[in-house]
Amino acid sequence: MFARYRAGLALTSLVLLLGAHHHVPQTPTLRPVSAGELYSRRALRRARIILQLKLLELRSERLERVRKAIERGIPIDKLLKDA
Repeated sequence: MFARYRAGLALTSLVLLLGAHHHVPQTPTLRPVSAGELYSRRALRRARIILQLKLLELRSERLERVRKAIERGIPIDKLLKDA
């Protein structure tokens, strides 16, 4: 029984050691960005989408606050005053 445990432990250690030597990719280096790349249609579209998603997230949070206020019976005037 003890020999099986030791064999299993040795096998597990071997597998873990062999798996630990995987290649770690290097992080990309930052390169200077030209004005053409910075203001390209793709970059502007990406920035617009990020802003739209952030606005939707803020709107969702505000709607959630209003829903909780209605459930608790807090006056809407006080809720809007805090915002």
